[in-house]
Amino acid sequence: MRLPSRLHLKESRDFARIKERGSSQAGRFFVLAVLQDPTVSDFQFGLVTSRKVGKAVVRNRVRRQLREIIRAHRAKIAPGWKFVTIARWRAADAAFADMEQDWLRLAKRQGLLLKPAPSAP
Repeated sequence: MRLPSRLHLKESRDFARIKERGSSQAGRFFVLAVLQDPTVSDFQFGLVTSRKVGKAVVRNRVRRQLREIIRAHRAKIAPGWKFVTIARWRAADAAFADMEQDWLRLAKRQGLLLKPAPSAP
């Protein structure tokens, strides 16, 4: 199942605004930059994979894996956020599970994930 295109950041000014006004956290495989935007009903995201990550085949694989991580955890992502995930050069050789764990840790640290509901006693 694909993510709807309305969730993708498409314009460079959106990427620049997140970099300028938002906050970022660096992890082992990614840098996650976030900006809270109440005008967004769900969330919007962008992916950046530079040539430092590898050749086109490698960059495309990393982007596919990132989209899958976001798709799998879509229900956990709080509405009203715009975020950009920047792949670091280590992401090219990382296992999918390690990438997923790193991204979730960064998202939790940035407050991007919904708080779990308290369990009843």
